Amino acid sequence: MDLSKRIKRHITAIPHDFRAVCHPGFESTCAAEFTLLGVNIPLQTSFGAVDFTAKLEDAWKLIAFSRTCTRIVMRIGSFTAENFGRLEKKALEIPWELYYPQSPLPQIKVTCKKSRLYHSDAIAERLQKIVYSALEERGLSPSENATLQPQTLFVHFENDRCTLSVDLAGEPLYKRGFDRHVEEAPVRDTFAASMLLEGGILRSKKLFDPMSGSGTFSSEAALVKAHANLWKTRSYALQNAPSFRSAAWNFMVNHTSGLELLPEFQIFTSDLSSKAVLTVEYNLKSSAAAPYLQDLASDALQIYQADFFDLPKPSENSLLALNPPYGKRITADIPKLYREIGKKIRSDFSNSNIALIVPGKEAENALNMTPKRRMESINGGIDVSVFFW
Repeated sequence: MDLSKRIKRHITAIPHDFRAVCHPGFESTCAAEFTLLGVNIPLQTSFGAVDFTAKLEDAWKLIAFSRTCTRIVMRIGSFTAENFGRLEKKALEIPWELYYPQSPLPQIKVTCKKSRLYHSDAIAERLQKIVYSALEERGLSPSENATLQPQTLFVHFENDRCTLSVDLAGEPLYKRGFDRHVEEAPVRDTFAASMLLEGGILRSKKLFDPMSGSGTFSSEAALVKAHANLWKTRSYALQNAPSFRSAAWNFMVNHTSGLELLPEFQIFTSDLSSKAVLTVEYNLKSSAAAPYLQDLASDALQIYQADFFDLPKPSENSLLALNPPYGKRITADIPKLYREIGKKIRSDFSNSNIALIVPGKEAENALNMTPKRRMESINGGIDVSVFFW
């Protein structure tokens, strides 16, 4: 049977097990986004992940439109291996040519936990020889598109069980496809998107991003408002896989709307720092992201210098997103700052939806507010809580 028929029978025609990696604490947010995108399948959440069984094209849709998950992988094998002989025997049984092209060759990343095979470099070296030899024997043609990314093979050992997963994205999905200037300690795009979605952006008329820093909250909102979904701004490793079909991909992306904000939605972006305002201006109006936002109405995105504590009371049906300065690289009196944030919220934003990063008990005590919901997560390597009202 030729390769194309085998790919159809074993890859595109049947369901597979997938794992979407997301920010810890936001698993239910990620799952809710998948449902909003029209992928109506059973979803199972675990720490930092959403697992599901679906056709390959469903995973393509999530790769192209999800703004909350950081990676999606497809499971291709799982077996016990207490020694290298067993590992090599099981690896030789996998039809690698169904998953990888000969060029660019896949990268192999290994993690080991509580297993007799614990030397990740030795595991990667043996698998690399097997995978590369299998592809070479098939005489697969090298890719003519040098811009496409290699697909990573993730190898996870735990309690002597080896799980093999094919990466679909290539670069992590928090990389939106364009460079930008950053201020200190920026929040990742996927983290910002998760906060906005959980905070109620889809039902809000206005977003206030008053400690904007690099403007990540505003950038995410503006891209959604402009229907600049990820498939428009970047490429993926899956586009170089043997199973990729450009006609099916084009039909899918052109018949999926993505997330929808209210027609009257506006973004108000500000910062006390004039340097931060210049950074946001560059990122949203001059950088590589600008072409995707050029069709926004003139009043849809407003950027200005202001102190959050001087902002007037907003109208109802607004969302306030805050990532105040904290962490080792930033000097700030955290208790004082969060005490003032709490006062400002109580006085002027009591009728707004709020999403606020709180970095520890000291800040939480100073804030002196009990959230309606809280999520424990990690941002920039720091354990944080995210409060929602």
